[in-house]
Amino acid sequence: MSADSVIRIHLASEDMVDKGYREFHPGAVIRAGAGARMGRSLLPLAAEASAAVLRRVSGRTPRPARAGAPELVPDFGAASRTPGMAGGTLVNVAPLRVLGTGGELNPASSYRFEYVTGDSHGNMTTATGGVCFSKTPWTGGPRPVIVLAPSTQGVAAHCDPSHTCAIGLNVYYSPPLDAIAAYELPVFTWFLANGADVVFIDYPRDPVLGIQSYCDSISAAHSLFDALRAARELGVAADSPVGLWGFSQGGGAVGWAAQLAEGHPDISPRAAVVGAPPSELGEVLREVDGGLLTGVIAYAVAGLSVSRPELHDEIMPKLTAEGLRIILRNVATCAGGTLLASGYRDTARWTVSGHRLHDILDDLPEVSAEFRRQRLGGIAPGMPVLLWGSRHDDVIPVAQVRRVRDAWSLAGTDLSYHESRAPKVPGRTGVNHFGPYFRHLRTYSGWLLDQLH
Repeated sequence: MSADSVIRIHLASEDMVDKGYREFHPGAVIRAGAGARMGRSLLPLAAEASAAVLRRVSGRTPRPARAGAPELVPDFGAASRTPGMAGGTLVNVAPLRVLGTGGELNPASSYRFEYVTGDSHGNMTTATGGVCFSKTPWTGGPRPVIVLAPSTQGVAAHCDPSHTCAIGLNVYYSPPLDAIAAYELPVFTWFLANGADVVFIDYPRDPVLGIQSYCDSISAAHSLFDALRAARELGVAADSPVGLWGFSQGGGAVGWAAQLAEGHPDISPRAAVVGAPPSELGEVLREVDGGLLTGVIAYAVAGLSVSRPELHDEIMPKLTAEGLRIILRNVATCAGGTLLASGYRDTARWTVSGHRLHDILDDLPEVSAEFRRQRLGGIAPGMPVLLWGSRHDDVIPVAQVRRVRDAWSLAGTDLSYHESRAPKVPGRTGVNHFGPYFRHLRTYSGWLLDQLH
């Protein structure tokens, strides 16, 4: 019996095909009580987030500062190198108030914590994340834990999910104009309303410059494992069934976590949902260049440049002073500020040659090698995986998701696949990317929770 249903009716929800994977049909499972749980997850969140905004607008509470909001979010300082320390070591912890979990409808206790993790080159650093303990009853065995890699919210420290989940929505009017919106919060509260605990990461940062290791899905995968190890010190049960969940940037992290899981027997995930993973990074940069989300290219350039000195030395000479200024402005803001800074402007003016940046990066040997290293599909996950993409995705081209599907299925992965056929929304706004994520949240999460019984 599913944890989120009293009555569960199967109408051929998955059909095995000769291609080696199952076609997943989201509308083919009816789950009793899902509407009530959605109400318990969204109503408190909407009420608490709206009340917080009204208090700031009316002047009853100060606006959170860009440099930090210690009255709302525990501050552990900048990331630091930790040579010799084991991944998963808990360094700091403090209570965290996650919007939408403070009342009786969807109660949970939450903590922000700092822990040690290793990047994809073996360097040990501190990173931050959060854990939410659901107080909603769970039936069907030990309470599961969802280890969640969030989608891109920006690479500045005030964009981190463990920061924004306590603030919700805020606008920073001092230059650079910026806005934060905790758009993964409905996913957090949805899993909590279903009785699952949630562990989530903020993604590792370079200890010297504080820049997020954007584009390094392998490091993010290690961070997921180490965050769970640290969260076990805070009360996540060692026998809790583990499910992995990620979309977009988080899909890349979870895809790599699924591929690497067999090397982490103490984690042993039962299943993973991998949504719209960026596997072919060059193609992604080409897709977004000139659209509303051009600014994520700045995140990629910054993340690549702090990854290894060889990448920095290849990329920096290709940039103009104006291009570097635009990149620095983008990495200082969250997704809302990035739209204002670079939306619908291409990257040709960022470069010395006047060519768009994706064309230049493709010709750089070290960068091309890094793109190949981050490519998904070379290792078969040893657990059931639900992989999904969107036919009209205007951020992650669906062709690369299909290539991951084909590689994993050929290698024998227990794979289910869904491709959203939602109508195309013109304008390169990202709606074709984010829309299907929230549209199918209940059914994708239902598949994952079913695997955790």
